[in-house]
Amino acid sequence: MYPAKDARELAILLRISREIDVVGDVTATVDNPSELLAWALILAHPQVLAWRATDSGHRYLQVSAHRKRAPIRGDITAVLDCEQHADYWDALDLTGLNPGDRRELGTDALSSAWATMPLTPDSAGQAAPPQPPSAESA
Repeated sequence: MYPAKDARELAILLRISREIDVVGDVTATVDNPSELLAWALILAHPQVLAWRATDSGHRYLQVSAHRKRAPIRGDITAVLDCEQHADYWDALDLTGLNPGDRRELGTDALSSAWATMPLTPDSAGQAAPPQPPSAESA
């Protein structure tokens, strides 16, 4: 997936700038639970929140913190769309969370849930990825 025009523009400006100072809120979308956990471990005094959208019922996890010093002065939030990460959502014991509901969690909960995630497709009950042909079979 290619970033939107505005996101590409901002990425270019960040690369060519020596320094940046953001006054306002920043929200980042992360692709997987390990990235969200990294945000939770790096931000000082993070608030971890699980919530479901009222209209669609989609599941989200977010990590937020408030900063008062450069380079960002304001709220920083990382959001994970959990529709593709149902196993992680379940490991956090959030199956009973209804649309419109939210629940506070801790960084330790994110870490514990991540530790239970399977390391290979086989242990997750998924088919193994295809293997390249060997020299003998060619």
